[in-house]
Amino acid sequence: MRYRKIRKTFIVNIIIRLLLVALAAVFPKFKMGYGVFLIILMSFVSLFCFFAAYADYTFGEPAWIVRNEILFGIGSSVLGWALGLTLMRQARRHEAMMEANLDEYQSKKDSEGS
Repeated sequence: MRYRKIRKTFIVNIIIRLLLVALAAVFPKFKMGYGVFLIILMSFVSLFCFFAAYADYTFGEPAWIVRNEILFGIGSSVLGWALGLTLMRQARRHEAMMEANLDEYQSKKDSEGS
């Protein structure tokens, strides 16, 4: 019984990931929005890590715990910004390629129609 539940969850996760990849491949605006969402999400993760580090420092936790939380917060922020900006850059390139192909199609259509 438990195996089926785990398997069903795994299949649903795969389907959701494939759907996100398909949407990002077809629609550059979706990729742009996903990049912004990723930056915001990872900024919140970073904020949570910094808050946890502050709280642990205040309540006297060991220094290595606070250090690891700060490092994880910095890493998640940098990772979110890097991935988000990369996705947004790819979306701009994809959109420019689609515009160029549309312009090329229009010029061919006009030259054949004349």
